[in-house]
Amino acid sequence: MIANPGAGVRHRFEPDRVIAITADANYSFVHLLSGQRLHMSRTLGWFNQRWPVFLRIHKHTLINPVHVREYSLKMGRHPMGYVIMTNNLRLDVSRRNIKQVRTYLEQSGTNSSPS
Repeated sequence: MIANPGAGVRHRFEPDRVIAITADANYSFVHLLSGQRLHMSRTLGWFNQRWPVFLRIHKHTLINPVHVREYSLKMGRHPMGYVIMTNNLRLDVSRRNIKQVRTYLEQSGTNSSPS
């Protein structure tokens, strides 16, 4: 559970309620299952250290692999890919992380989108 005392506001949430975390400089946006998007004064690295089950798909994005609905990852000369989360949030996967993300999602049994 995370309690964020920044600006006198305390947010309490469990990692299993988090769909994804996106970064903006030294701040993060935490996307919750409820549809809320919380603005936190923490970096992605801070979240990544505390929740190692989250998957880094881009330098600006951490995802909870449990909430991946589908993905499309194309290898080759111009690798490109994305994941779609359970709340229909579409997040790009960086070309450098495609192989790692693909391996992880295939091992976890997540469905890929039809090509």
